[in-house]
Amino acid sequence: MTKPVACTVCDFLEGGFDFKNRSVREILAKDDDWLESTHDYIQWLFPLDVKSFSNRNAPVLMIDDILRISESELAQQHLQASVRRMKEFWVTNDYWVTRYNHNHLRVTRVIKSLRLLSGAVAAEEFKGWLYYHLGLRIDEIDIKARRYWELA
Repeated sequence: MTKPVACTVCDFLEGGFDFKNRSVREILAKDDDWLESTHDYIQWLFPLDVKSFSNRNAPVLMIDDILRISESELAQQHLQASVRRMKEFWVTNDYWVTRYNHNHLRVTRVIKSLRLLSGAVAAEEFKGWLYYHLGLRIDEIDIKARRYWELA
């Protein structure tokens, strides 16, 4: 059996590199156009314990990885920096506030990852920010996406 990629994502969140040799800081410094058009970084910034259907190079967390990231001050700092950058991205750009957009999947991933790695309070705070940011425009987003957010 091969060693799971999850150990790599732990190292990445603690200052290492992803499968394309990018650090968290390098990714967070990218401009909005890059964040929008590049689709293989979000799974590294916000890893989950389930396989990604859209990125075969995405890490899958094991229980030991979840514990390590949850207890790592540096990993938690990088998670919070990633949340700040994605919030900035979503505030600056509003084309994703529409019936369907791939950013809705990204939002779901952020909520699930925060709940898994930083706890329920962090996930709910992010959701609170999201709903506040969207305000009345939340009705422009498909109800299915909003249900995913609620359940995440």
